[in-house]
Amino acid sequence: MSDAKTETTSIPLKEIQTRAFNVLCLLVDFLESEQIPYYLIGGTLLGAVRHQGFIPWDDDIDIGIPRKNYDQLISHLAHLPHTLKAVHPSIDMLTPYPFLIISDPATTLVIDYATPYNRGVGVDVFPLDNFPQSKLLQALLWKGIFIFRSISMNKQGGYYKKKLDPPLSIYFKFLSLINKFIPRSFIFKGYDIFLSSSRKSASLIGNLYGMYGKKEIVDSDIFGKPSQVKFESRFFRAPSQPEEYLTAIYGDFKKFPPQEKRNSGHKIKKFNINIKKS
Repeated sequence: MSDAKTETTSIPLKEIQTRAFNVLCLLVDFLESEQIPYYLIGGTLLGAVRHQGFIPWDDDIDIGIPRKNYDQLISHLAHLPHTLKAVHPSIDMLTPYPFLIISDPATTLVIDYATPYNRGVGVDVFPLDNFPQSKLLQALLWKGIFIFRSISMNKQGGYYKKKLDPPLSIYFKFLSLINKFIPRSFIFKGYDIFLSSSRKSASLIGNLYGMYGKKEIVDSDIFGKPSQVKFESRFFRAPSQPEEYLTAIYGDFKKFPPQEKRNSGHKIKKFNINIKKS
């Protein structure tokens, strides 16, 4: 018979990075076995190109999967190795995230949102959606994204507490009121359908859930046929033109940010490793 013991520590960034990297390797092995394409994106790709591994102050990993293949992955979550845990609105009633997270089930990583949430250590998996050419459709899409993001964050308490200016404070109080009458499943399903509704265009693509907004929308050729980049001790797939992608998001991506901005942006409330002993 075995009992589980929880080892509580301070926030050891290196341990978090090591475990996140292990999740990435297991996940990529699974994706390749299922013939699901993926790309390193965001800060993870920046780390690969600039540091050949993690950005020194980063604590998670980002990958992007074309929407059609992303939906395929969502339908195959039950087949994931038991050493991986899936977090997605379709199977987790508490998640504030509208996208998929694959985490290490032996870890607890609680983000200090208004409603603290244990997301575990792992990989953020984003769908890559086609983006319309029409300026009018683009404007409507961004407006809808803002509304869906606000509603979903408010519904699940997935935001950091801070003092808001009166207009925003009134706006979020209004959201809290109407959110009482909107089912959680309706919000997240609607969010997904809304983002994937612009699939017809193939010349622009990006992560519409991303924190950099319009900067994450690039010519589809920039993704194209995957290249290979080294991240830590292994090579992974990346956009065909990784430097062009990074320039679109970060500008001069080779330049380090000022010291005060060298953080992941995540407020970690608690980190635990759950150790099972016989």
